[in-house]
Amino acid sequence: MKSKTLIGMAIALFFLAACKKESPKVEPKDSLELLKDSASYSIGGKTYSAIGFEKNWTYTTQSNLKITSGVNFNYLLEGDKDSLLFVREYSIRAPYTNIAISFIKIYNKNETELTNENNGGHLNYPINKTDIFSPGLYKYSTEFYRSNSASGIAFTVINQQGVYKSYSQSDLSKPASVTQLDQKDSKFEIISLKKRKSGYLLEAKFNVNVFDENKKPLKIENGYLRLSILK
Repeated sequence: MKSKTLIGMAIALFFLAACKKESPKVEPKDSLELLKDSASYSIGGKTYSAIGFEKNWTYTTQSNLKITSGVNFNYLLEGDKDSLLFVREYSIRAPYTNIAISFIKIYNKNETELTNENNGGHLNYPINKTDIFSPGLYKYSTEFYRSNSASGIAFTVINQQGVYKSYSQSDLSKPASVTQLDQKDSKFEIISLKKRKSGYLLEAKFNVNVFDENKKPLKIENGYLRLSILK
């Protein structure tokens, strides 16, 4: 009786070992690498989801611009010679709506280095390439394309009604059309920036007020963004 039991156990162990050989171990996939770019937001109670993304621009321009001479439309502008404004811009395409999100930061020139990252051209790129995407809360730069005097975030929205912006008109000889007061209830928060095999994955949530040239408002709410940052 005892020998029959031992034989039965041996047979069971044999089949168990055979099953293990036939079923190779499946290595878990890295879920971070599988996540795709995604965005959603609401306008007027209607929810929009992204159908595509584009990296539009990486560029630098003068910062802290001011009028140095002239009157009305005949004036000269001068920027800060020791700093520059660095911009990374991405486009979210949704049905009947396109949103360009600009990440904006003023850098001292000694915090940058000359590279050829801009389609073969030369560009003063920040030495710390991810600093502009650091997790945290960000203000909306209402002086973008105007005096370029503040770091932050800017939105440009194009839909069937026209073009809307989170920032002011560009003419420095006129009062600002959009100010920080207009964005007092707005919020942009980078929740996380995670390293991937190639680049990073950024997550953010947001709401913002945008305005057309007549200052007709449009409110974007419940915004969520997941975006691949390659450089």
